[in-house]
Amino acid sequence: MMKLILLFIVILGGTSLWAQEEKLSTGFDARRDIISDKYEAGAFLIYDCEDHHWVCVLEPYYKACEEKRSLELLKSDALFHSCAPVGEFPNKWSCFQRQLFLTTHEHGNRFCVRDEWKSKAVLAP
Repeated sequence: MMKLILLFIVILGGTSLWAQEEKLSTGFDARRDIISDKYEAGAFLIYDCEDHHWVCVLEPYYKACEEKRSLELLKSDALFHSCAPVGEFPNKWSCFQRQLFLTTHEHGNRFCVRDEWKSKAVLAP
């Protein structure tokens, strides 16, 4: 009888962990996915050049970043972009893994500097 109860607890615990991992990778969980006043977690990776951090966001935030960057390319003469859209991943978990990789390997943020300023920095004496 005790073995049966123990088996039931193990199965229940494993199912619970699987459900949590599934929710983390695909579904919305307000406790985890509202990550700041600016963003909600999703499968799209951007670099926030203003706040200097990587973030996995929902598609609307990613699209807004793309549009913002396109407008900056057309009319702004600022030294830096406001954000950099990096790419889409199959799910949040994959995006989080890439974010972790880029953070731990201290990947630079040179993509925040506008191209015309990069060439000025290279040509400067």
